[in-house]
Amino acid sequence: MVGNKMVEITVPKTRIDLESLGLINQDLFNVEGNIASRYNVILKEIFELDSDLDAFRIDKRGLSPELSNYFAKKYPGRFEFGENYLNLNSANRFIIMVSPEQASAPLVAPQTSYDNELCDIIHKRSRHTIQDITQNEALFGELENGIDLFKSPYDLLNLRNIQVNLDSLNSTVQKILRLRKLSHGLEINNNALDNKYIREMKELVKEVGDERERTVSDIFPIKKEIHCFYAEFFKGVHILRNFEGSERLDILMIHDREYEPRYIGNSIVTITKDDPHLIDQLFKFNFLKYNPKLLESRIKSIEDEFLLDKGLDLVEFDSTDRIKHLYAHANEFPHIWEELKNIYLITNNQLDVDFSRLIESSSDEAKLKLATGSRKKEIINHLLAELDPTDYIRLYESNKKKLITDFSKYSKERKRYIAHKLLQYKAGDDTDENL
Repeated sequence: MVGNKMVEITVPKTRIDLESLGLINQDLFNVEGNIASRYNVILKEIFELDSDLDAFRIDKRGLSPELSNYFAKKYPGRFEFGENYLNLNSANRFIIMVSPEQASAPLVAPQTSYDNELCDIIHKRSRHTIQDITQNEALFGELENGIDLFKSPYDLLNLRNIQVNLDSLNSTVQKILRLRKLSHGLEINNNALDNKYIREMKELVKEVGDERERTVSDIFPIKKEIHCFYAEFFKGVHILRNFEGSERLDILMIHDREYEPRYIGNSIVTITKDDPHLIDQLFKFNFLKYNPKLLESRIKSIEDEFLLDKGLDLVEFDSTDRIKHLYAHANEFPHIWEELKNIYLITNNQLDVDFSRLIESSSDEAKLKLATGSRKKEIINHLLAELDPTDYIRLYESNKKKLITDFSKYSKERKRYIAHKLLQYKAGDDTDENL
């Protein structure tokens, strides 16, 4: 519902596609003609990728969903991250700029929590340079982090700074800046009479024209300090630095169970995502809180998941259908449903309930169901969405890559349910207390 107007939401019964429903890959920058040719030349020269596509869309980093699908079929198994052909490996990632208008496009699949902000900084600081160079060429650059290769999740502990240099394949940016430096130095010493000096200037003028007419700026490298972050590498790593809770801790590193926790020192704690103490640790250091407003929606979500597992199409249900099926299976619901119902009764029938203290004695599953980020929300909600992917709105807003990856594995009933719920949310007819 928007205002007082009910929004009509229709989800097809078959071929349910998030993109065709307007839920992903929207508002990307269209690339065609000469611009597509320039883009494809960079793919060939830098990544050794041959593309025949002459029309596609890209995001603000330069990644194209059409080319991701194209290369996945053409080079099966080649990419460490299937959709991210702009990676040479997880530590070596690139950006391609073909137009300043690309800046308004969203990211297709962020690999880190800092990708979006970093791309915005690059576009903002180098806008005039991009505008100048992309009239005739495309720009590219590596998101350099000082690490040539990630061998284990623990290598990410060394990630502190990112820097980017942009240039064309012809090094036009550097040539303009070199010509500008030479022009400013003409009157120094006897440079104006130095044949070698003048010859270099003339050669550069032939290549880049009059530097006074170019809007290229000496702004590279563009740098960003990285503090707390998540990264999709090694099946997902979340790093939280320099914080205090009930005690001092320098780093809390959360990673996949495939990689054994290491002892690195008293001030650095590594913990796996399936560790039963993870939620308690995050609460202890004030990274999450427990939200009583989530109780009703979580109880309903558990019911919905149960009915979906029965193969029922909930989008077709009216309230009577739902109640009928709930009563028919009332004794089959999982224990977490009963636990949350009891917590709900306590919070609604007792005055001055300390909700956090009440949850302390609850199960790990209940804590996860009622947790939401309170500090470093982007990172914590990304993690929580991974741990509990049944919160589809949080998954959509905070961990869209996992939603897209998992969506193809769902039954058509679950796909319809998720799509309908997300469309309701986008229309303002559904809310999420997590966000």
